[in-house]
Order: sequence, then structure tokens, then C-alpha cells
Amino acid sequence: MPYTQGMNKLILTALLLFAGCAQGERYPEGYADDRAAIVDLQARYVLAMDYFDAQGYAAVFAEDGVLDWARGQVVGRDAIYEFMATGTYDFTRGAPAAETPDGRNWPSTVRHLITNQVIKVDGDDATAITYWIQFNNNQDRREVEWMLFGSWYDEFVKVDGEWLFSLHKIH
Repeated sequence: MPYTQGMNKLILTALLLFAGCAQGERYPEGYADDRAAIVDLQARYVLAMDYFDAQGYAAVFAEDGVLDWARGQVVGRDAIYEFMATGTYDFTRGAPAAETPDGRNWPSTVRHLITNQVIKVDGDDATAITYWIQFNNNQDRREVEWMLFGSWYDEFVKVDGEWLFSLHKIH
């Protein structure tokens, strides 16, 4: 049988399929579940921050977890709770009031988006680099005001099957 251009396409397709299958084997068993749990943890962190839920915010940190932000470090879950409960991290001062979809009044519609997550899991420890964007609706809610952006460097620890921040560094 003569070698044809159709055979080139068949060989290329087979190689691409093989490469795709081989690529999927580079992650250890359970990686997808761990990654999904870490992505969920980061989302719970952002929601608690945006809705000033000090208890929910502190709950995503290990007991000895560290929050490292522009004004220094806050060490330990209890201190992180106090940090949020006292309004120290109130980035909405002076922003217009808003009502959330569930009917609660909040001082602002400042929200955070998380993008471009690169997560490495190593047993019961993990690290991540994540981009974040902060935005606000203006008073008439018709325009978005892009406020801040940056990245996080995170270290995680799995405690009793639950992923928690051991270090959350905001850049």
C-alpha cells in the first residue's frame, strides 16, 4: 500500500490522541478532587470577604494560618477573625450602599474575581498562584468600576480531609 497524504493525517491524529492520553497520566490519583476543593476554598474566602462574614473568612484558615497583606501579617485563625470582625479590612469605606440578592444591606457592591489558578498538590500540602480582580458597581448599577488587581501566593494544608490556607499572601 503506497504512503499517502491521508496516512499522514491518520498518523498525526493517532499521535495527538496518544499525547493527550499520556498527558492525563501526569497527575497523581486524587489530584482533581484536591484541586476542586482548593478552588472551592478560594471561592469561599472571596465570598466571606466580600460579604464581611468574619466567621466564614476565618474558617478557611488553619488554626495557625497566616494572612499576609499590604499592612503586614495577621497570624492565627482567632486573630484573622478579629481582623475581619473589627472592619480592619474594610475596603468599601465611602462606597455607596447596596442590597444583596438575598435582601441583606451591605455598604458596597465591591466584589472580587479569581482567575488563572496554577495549583500544585503534594500530598497533604499544596501551593497556588492566583490572579484576582476587584471591582465595584457605580451608584446606578449600570457601570462597573475596575478598582484593583493583583495575585495571591497561597500555601494550603489538608487537615482532617479539609483543605485550609496555611499562608495567604496578597500581592
